[in-house]
Amino acid sequence: MKHKRAFVKAPVVAALGLLAGGMGSGSIAWAGCEPTFDPFLSKMMGMDVFPIMGHPCAQPHPGPSIQTLSADKVTTFVVTPEGHFPPRDPFADPPGSNFLMTVYENMKDLSGRDMPNTLPSTPDNPYNLHDGPVLTRSIDPTNPEDDLDMIIDKIEAAASKGEQGVDDDLIEFAIKILEGRPVDRAYSGFPLLHYTGSKKVKVIEPIFDDDGNVVSGNVEVNMIYFNQHIEADTAFLDPSAVQEVPYTVTYHVKILNRGMEDFSPMTMNFNRMINPVTGEDMRGPFHASMDKSYFPMLDEGTEYTVKIKENKGKYFNLVYTWGWRIHPPRVQVMENALKTAGPDGWTLPQWEKAAFCEGGAEDTDCDPVNNAHDRAYAIAQIGDLSPSKRMWNIFKSMDDDNSSDGHRKGKEGNLQQVAARLRAAYLDWTDRTRLPAGVEADPDATLTLLYVNNTIYGSRQGMTGAGSNLGPASYKGIGNGSAHDWTIRPYDYKVTLYNGDHFPHGYMNVDFGGSRGWENHFQLTDPATLQGPHPDIPPGHPAEEDPFTNPANLVAGADRVFPVNRGGTEEFLQPTPRNLQDPVNGSPQFGSGCYFTFGRNHAWPNAGGPWGGIMVQPVADDGTPGMHKVDITYNFEPTIRLKIYQFDPLHHDVAIYSLH
Repeated sequence: MKHKRAFVKAPVVAALGLLAGGMGSGSIAWAGCEPTFDPFLSKMMGMDVFPIMGHPCAQPHPGPSIQTLSADKVTTFVVTPEGHFPPRDPFADPPGSNFLMTVYENMKDLSGRDMPNTLPSTPDNPYNLHDGPVLTRSIDPTNPEDDLDMIIDKIEAAASKGEQGVDDDLIEFAIKILEGRPVDRAYSGFPLLHYTGSKKVKVIEPIFDDDGNVVSGNVEVNMIYFNQHIEADTAFLDPSAVQEVPYTVTYHVKILNRGMEDFSPMTMNFNRMINPVTGEDMRGPFHASMDKSYFPMLDEGTEYTVKIKENKGKYFNLVYTWGWRIHPPRVQVMENALKTAGPDGWTLPQWEKAAFCEGGAEDTDCDPVNNAHDRAYAIAQIGDLSPSKRMWNIFKSMDDDNSSDGHRKGKEGNLQQVAARLRAAYLDWTDRTRLPAGVEADPDATLTLLYVNNTIYGSRQGMTGAGSNLGPASYKGIGNGSAHDWTIRPYDYKVTLYNGDHFPHGYMNVDFGGSRGWENHFQLTDPATLQGPHPDIPPGHPAEEDPFTNPANLVAGADRVFPVNRGGTEEFLQPTPRNLQDPVNGSPQFGSGCYFTFGRNHAWPNAGGPWGGIMVQPVADDGTPGMHKVDITYNFEPTIRLKIYQFDPLHHDVAIYSLH
């Protein structure tokens, strides 16, 4: 059949700079950019279209997944399309058939237009999207976990001495920490109860030239890193003013105790195309996503300011900031505030209002941050299975002189009971990779997830595997957060979803390049590329102390500069970049040294989203969590970097639980 072309054929890219980066041998997927008949877009538009596709343009669109709801409406069955790369186990035969040779060019959209600031790293400039040097300043490293632990320690000590109460100021301090009210700490204003999403919207402010034309834009984002947490003051970016210009995001990242990490914001892009009939510049499906940096932030008690160059606002989908040392739990997302979802066409900030504002999605006066009544209503929407809500409930009862708990009345053993309940809730809160008290894993599921406190807790069942014994693990170590059984198609993944909150949660599952391909740009972060001797560690440097010198944390025969904690998924790096004379911006800089490193990946939705919403109903009045099951058959191979990305598309922020 001869197709009528809707796009003028552009010159095919004849030669591109390629670099395999030591990723292994075998057939590698690569093609130039040229007009290509696309069955998926043609069906969606009702006409034959020939968008510009290839590499570094769009990769083929796999098409829709087939979703079927069971007769009892308990389970959504999903079958993904076949991947367009040949079957090949990327772990037994790395890097896999879905690996794309590195191309050092910006991406192009479906009409062949250049997309600025979409080449994240080059051999000459490893941090190609940094706008200026990284700046640092010293801050108080104390994190919320430290302070809550200290407060509970004091309550336990008072209980052990038979005392009848504790200092009211101590209890008020704990409540302020959980609610995110001002305290004399670097983390002040970051609530541990996730009820403030409607107030976490920031506008990308336009920057004008002398003639009044918008030429750029910028937005300031504040973040804290500690233990399993990345928390941000921004959950939504409004790109209205920068649709046709590139802009920047200035991140102020506070590394608190147990927060050392590689800074890895990954921007997901929508594709765009000129409608061949109307001439409209229209949004298309997912384009490539890319890691914008991989900069080591290794000094706890330091705020790092990193300014990142972004694409034009019209392509913006979201920014997913990963914490690869402790993943899946260390993650946070900033969504596009203009995106809509659901039958009423609510924007994503309106979904936050629908959940946490008394007046619902259209409430214009709701302010849970500054209004005590609105705050109380919003916190009440968080389910009592939440460990942080359990702590809050206990501290609030201790703060109330009219409380019926009785611990202020000196009843024998009562303060001990309160202390024990606080400690149990605290320990549950510190680990999102196991289900909290009151929730049992489904024995028939690959994984059980609990939505509560607007985030996700996961079970560890079915998660097995061993580290690579290479220092930098080729996959993330042992235990939780890994789906090691999935190496080749087909793979059946069963997830049971519970909802402990008092509002609905959604479920979406997205592929990061398994079906459509992925690139490896940040090759200088892989210690396998190290040249020459390692630098001497200065006397008295923390790298000479535990845990870095503890033999239990070292893999036999591995490079001791990259010791691995074999008890979990995190990978420790000595707190020093290679260049000791310039410890912030010295070159070379190295991340945690994952085998695959980072770069661009061509994402595609597997379940939910455009193929039909998947919802989990709220907790019942009797406390029974809402429940839904999803059974996905994957008909492609995963990438080495990430296998399963799953999240709540209506309340994204920290409601994510990905699997390697």
